[in-house]
Amino acid sequence: MRNGRRSWLLAFSAFFLVFGAWCFAAPFDGPADEVQHTIRAAGVASFDPGQIFAAPAVVPDAFEKPGMGAYQRVPEGMQAHAVCFGFKPQVSAACAAGLRGGPIGEVPTSAGRYNPLYYFAVGVPLRLLPNWGGLVVARLISSAICAALLASAFVSLLRWSRYGLTAAALLGVATPMLAHLAGGVNPNSVEIAAGIAFFAAGIPLLLEPPDLVAKRPLVTLLGISSVLLLTLRSAGPAWFAFAFFALAVPVRWGWLREYWRLLRVKLWTAGVVLAAVLSAAWIVGMKTGELVPPPPGLYEYKTGEAIAIYINSWWIYLEGMIGVAGWFDVLMWSPFYLVWALIVGGLVVLGGMFGDWTMRWRYLVILLGGVALPGFLQVTQANMTGFIINGRYMLPLLAGLPLLAAWTLERRLFDAAQARTVARTMTIFLLPVHLVLLVWAMVRWQRGLPTNAGVGWFNPLKGDWHPPTGSVTPLLIMVVGLLFVAAVFWRVPHDEFVAQLGRGEAPALEPAGKSVTENPDVPSQRETGTDTWRESRTPGEDSPKKAR
Repeated sequence: MRNGRRSWLLAFSAFFLVFGAWCFAAPFDGPADEVQHTIRAAGVASFDPGQIFAAPAVVPDAFEKPGMGAYQRVPEGMQAHAVCFGFKPQVSAACAAGLRGGPIGEVPTSAGRYNPLYYFAVGVPLRLLPNWGGLVVARLISSAICAALLASAFVSLLRWSRYGLTAAALLGVATPMLAHLAGGVNPNSVEIAAGIAFFAAGIPLLLEPPDLVAKRPLVTLLGISSVLLLTLRSAGPAWFAFAFFALAVPVRWGWLREYWRLLRVKLWTAGVVLAAVLSAAWIVGMKTGELVPPPPGLYEYKTGEAIAIYINSWWIYLEGMIGVAGWFDVLMWSPFYLVWALIVGGLVVLGGMFGDWTMRWRYLVILLGGVALPGFLQVTQANMTGFIINGRYMLPLLAGLPLLAAWTLERRLFDAAQARTVARTMTIFLLPVHLVLLVWAMVRWQRGLPTNAGVGWFNPLKGDWHPPTGSVTPLLIMVVGLLFVAAVFWRVPHDEFVAQLGRGEAPALEPAGKSVTENPDVPSQRETGTDTWRESRTPGEDSPKKAR
């Protein structure tokens, strides 16, 4: 238990530092839609029912275009959209007024219909201190929530991974895009972290034999992440449905009956059902799916054209999952995206190749929910909204693919030494991309980012705008955070697994074409007298405990 708490604290601290760097780097409304979300948060933090359940209304966006939202009674100075530099990467943030207070008034926000759960958590500092200090505190709260979810995911996967590769795969799904969003005020960040935590708990809980004692923390994490997925954003119920369907089907009724013996399972089931009902009521009552028709002739896409645009935009969506900062106007150089896509995508492809048909079914369900469903909605609504889909919107569900792939590969292909090599490859090649995106974004906000910028232009200490807390602060926090993350993940898988492999004591690999979870000859954790795959065995092998 103490080791689990220590691992959680280490992972939380590491992720919190990486996310926290962004809290001090970005100008107000530098992250996507931050003005909209801060206005909503400050309104909810008044704890006035009329503000929490604000009446849906047609409101102007940052560019005075009408859309659905609501009005919040907040300091009027909070309506400080960064239109002077947003979508203008050559312009620095020095032109923007920044967050400030002012008299209380009716301020419009397109986030006015959003579920208030996230805004209760981050809104109080914005309500009390509508300035840089309050903004940084709100951002840090959001970062802490995301870091807590990822730390819980790490501990769950570390304990139940066969060689630890699934835990290491967190590096592939905790992308720089998540870090950037977590360092701003935006519920999309917590939604992504909740999706990752859902798979981190659901994979060992639903794809491996029950253990009514050791797996109780997984039930809690799955319940928390399910409630968050269902309530934070209107797309959440769809993400939850596809993710749960992918992991739970085909149904193992015997396992479910055994889990149902736990009071914790019954309570969390009731809580998730209640969250689903309340979320549906909110979506219907607050009209979150209602759109304002655009001016006639603004969008005139034919169905075939819309399909072609959606399919041809997938590199853009991949960039959006990996990391595009600001108002989608801060892109890194292409090799950084290629490195991430090749390593994480290669993991997913190998998982599909060496997994059985049940695993490929799970892939298919996730792809239907994370690719086909957004595509259908985008194509059918193209003449209403234009093309508004971003890769970050799909990440809560698609993050399950690398985790499932790693879980499969450490059971069907990799031994402990090979899993260690993959884990360290991800540590070496993926972590620096976080620093690159931060530097690119800081340069863009501080001095602008011209299209012909050379290497010498990327100096994050120059420019006519700097964060009030200084430009050195976020850089230092990010470097320390990345070193901390590297230290945490460098020993995953742990040294003792490789030592066991050298002594011939590591668990045998599963024969190709046969799933461990579907092999009746492989005992459950209860039957082997252990609560983790690290000491599981196949019949005929000496137990690692006995061998030692």
